[in-house]
Amino acid sequence: MTALKSPVLLFAVMGILASLLYVHFKPLDRDTVLVTTQTIDALVQQRESITQNLVTAEERQALIQGHIEDEVLLREAYKRGLDKNDYRVRKRILNLMRSSLTEVVPEPSVGQLRAYYEENKERYRTSPSLSFEHVYFSFAGADPPDESAGFLRELAESSDISGMGEFAPMGNRFSKASFQTVAITFGKPFAQAVFELPRNQWSGPIESFRGIHYVRVTGHHDPELPPFEKMEAYLRTDYRMQKSRDSQQRKIDELRKNYDIILE
Repeated sequence: MTALKSPVLLFAVMGILASLLYVHFKPLDRDTVLVTTQTIDALVQQRESITQNLVTAEERQALIQGHIEDEVLLREAYKRGLDKNDYRVRKRILNLMRSSLTEVVPEPSVGQLRAYYEENKERYRTSPSLSFEHVYFSFAGADPPDESAGFLRELAESSDISGMGEFAPMGNRFSKASFQTVAITFGKPFAQAVFELPRNQWSGPIESFRGIHYVRVTGHHDPELPPFEKMEAYLRTDYRMQKSRDSQQRKIDELRKNYDIILE
């Protein structure tokens, strides 16, 4: 009993007893928000790095209270299922979780890139494409030809179309343009029409969302495989992204083992 006469020891014992009593008698549905000294120090350091000023005692207390409020609100949000019902919150949490599973992939060697290129050649093969030229008339500009058959004959007899039609801001000639490129530039219906045209023959009028066009296909091109040297810079980025996704997927597969998946 003599030892308990020390005020410091007495307060320490009382603190321990109070903690034990709280844990024992705490309602089962109550969560504990633990704010460690490491958390407080991190909050203070973050604020000081932003403001470039030392945090006062009042500001320190405000930081702690703000952190506690955030913890309480976050746990309440989880209890209410806001992370499941709000798409933006759910997506943000999923992105954070996936990022936490992502590893830094070492820079690949040229040999590794060549092997990766050989294994994935079909991914880098270009789409079928065509080359074509067109004479353009905008909806708001000059009137298109009244008689399309006569204008087609005029185009077929001309050796220079630069002075015919209106100025085309997208250009009058396209070389090895894929279906996707043409669809993005002029719209999908226009691309479908142009990709069915015969070669070296003026056709039209063909409408796009830009205006009216008279088109001559000058070449059809089969898919091509770009050489490794031309693809190396892109391959280096693609390689690291793929290896990172593979590593992430392995970790997700391991996490799945902790769950019973029931698919109805």
